[in-house]
Amino acid sequence: MPSTLRRTQHRALDLTRSLATVFKGKIFPDKNQSCSPFPGGPKYYDISRPRQLRRAQLPTSEFIHIIHRLPVELLAHVFVLGSEEDVMFPVRISHVCHKWRHIALHTPTLWRRIMLGPSIDMWKERISRAGTCTLDVQLLPLRTARWQAHHREYLDATTVQWYFHLVTALLQRWRSLEVVFTDYSPYLWNAALSGLCSRSRRALAPAMRDLTLVYRANDDTKEFTLFGGYAPNLRNVTLDGIRLTWLPSLFSNLTYLDYTHHGFTVGHQAVFDVINVLEVSSRLVELRILFPPPRLQVYHTRSNPVTRRVILSSLQHLHLRVEGSDIPFELAHLMTLVLSPSLISLSLIDIDHRYTVFPSLKSFFYVFAIPPSLRSLRIEHRWYDPRMVSPIVSALPHLRQVVVRRPQMPDQVLNLTYRKGLPNIHDFFHPSPPHIFHANPNWKLTSSRPKPSNEGTFMRPTYEYLNS
Repeated sequence: MPSTLRRTQHRALDLTRSLATVFKGKIFPDKNQSCSPFPGGPKYYDISRPRQLRRAQLPTSEFIHIIHRLPVELLAHVFVLGSEEDVMFPVRISHVCHKWRHIALHTPTLWRRIMLGPSIDMWKERISRAGTCTLDVQLLPLRTARWQAHHREYLDATTVQWYFHLVTALLQRWRSLEVVFTDYSPYLWNAALSGLCSRSRRALAPAMRDLTLVYRANDDTKEFTLFGGYAPNLRNVTLDGIRLTWLPSLFSNLTYLDYTHHGFTVGHQAVFDVINVLEVSSRLVELRILFPPPRLQVYHTRSNPVTRRVILSSLQHLHLRVEGSDIPFELAHLMTLVLSPSLISLSLIDIDHRYTVFPSLKSFFYVFAIPPSLRSLRIEHRWYDPRMVSPIVSALPHLRQVVVRRPQMPDQVLNLTYRKGLPNIHDFFHPSPPHIFHANPNWKLTSSRPKPSNEGTFMRPTYEYLNS
């Protein structure tokens, strides 16, 4: 009996048009089809003959941008200069093109700037890209976010210690250190400098050149001894709100010092502390000094006046800054003990920018002997008194320029290239209408009001001596 599973009828094979076209192309190929990459070439493809490749058209020199013609060394130097202004600049240029990324990744000095912050993994990668070159370590309260936006970060002792743990092991590679605190929090200096005050060889800083430590709200009277007492290449130091042990092995080679007294000592004791600092750093070329208002708690008072003098034979630029209602006693007494025979520039700066003259200005100039080698004098705000400036200018034979800045007025510059026929200083800086005073036909006020220059900035008023 036949099986019921056998098909009773066969299904016809139906081919679609597309499938039939494929079969026809395989069985009956088109003889006119060409395999040559060039039009008009051979009508058939011979496997024994190599195919001719089409040569790509290279861009001519007139289509190459000028920046791509710069040498690699010069372009890398431009990148390094940009990284000094913007910490994220190396990351941005490495995403421009393949060539710039190759240059950036093979320029270790481009990644040496380490700004400590929450992005620990990013800074670890930058340290790796810096290779073996020296590092510039920074801890600042303002951080750069996306699109150049800045935001303030609150720092406490735990966070600061966590940040410094990343770079403390590389202390011998540090070229500079900059730490700035603006908001008060206890034990900030202990957290930041605990790894730098060790006596082991790991704490030495043979490559350190620049040091900046600023924390005006500090209330810790502890004295810190940095870098194991060894930093022979240290040249520039800026201090505000911290006490340091001033060792010759650390600070004897300084050429620039911006010193703001910590305020824990006043009177003769403060003068004694600064004299000790200047005795060690006697090679200074530029000195900036400020005695801020005293703190509520003052320690280590000294009753005996300081009589020991210090000679700064290399000092050329001196900045005396005052913050408060009057010139502090410490600054006036210190200037009677400092001798600077090579001084060429003196700047008297009023930080508060007030109008009235300092009450003790006359007494200060009575005890402060300005070196006769002075060539440039800058007077700001409350330091300015025409009754005092005129005899000072007359007593300095090598003085060539006097700059006066007063509130809500542009800088006034008096050039003394030729001292013959010197006008009255009071009338010179207080000209009668129409703002031009001719005390001598050889003198002329070239500009009395700010005028916009071609670059869009304002030019300061200048005074010139016109030699007839």
